[in-house]
Amino acid sequence: MAATASPLEPDTPTQPYWTHADYDRATAAGAFGDRRIQLLHGELYEMPPMNAPRILASGYLERCFAHLRSDVDDRVRVSKPIVLPNDGQPEPDLAVLRPGAPAQPEVRDVLLAIEISHATRRRDLGTKLEDYLRDGLAELWIIDLVERCAWIYRDGSFVARHARGAGVQLVADGVPEVSIDLDELLRAAGV
Repeated sequence: MAATASPLEPDTPTQPYWTHADYDRATAAGAFGDRRIQLLHGELYEMPPMNAPRILASGYLERCFAHLRSDVDDRVRVSKPIVLPNDGQPEPDLAVLRPGAPAQPEVRDVLLAIEISHATRRRDLGTKLEDYLRDGLAELWIIDLVERCAWIYRDGSFVARHARGAGVQLVADGVPEVSIDLDELLRAAGV
């Protein structure tokens, strides 16, 4: 008797889907150790080590936003998670929160998120950007150290791409008291 093909496809392995609760339990249990893991749309991603340009750009931004920090209400978060409704907890390089936001802010608490993009550029301009836009982030700046520009998004839409050398001052709608000189930021990053 001749063998016939099975109508069933062979099992292929799939990545498990992680919820906020799964991720929080694993983090609390120390499952990730010192690894930089982010939850994006139900999947875990290990972030590469920060390189010198990204560290320098982050330091520049932290100094620019420092006056918004206080012991009473720390509105500026550096590399801390924000909770997105579709099982995501990205950790933008810098986020400015509304006054009185909780320790684990949700997307509605975030006035501005800034991603400094170099080694993570493909993800920052791809699936992470899609998550932020879909989940209702008020304003996102992606500081692209590769192309030496800033990508600006507001209320789920692309607003502008500002290139180095244009003399642009970046000002977020929700944080008008801070102005960032894009050329100075890129110069500080050494790019």
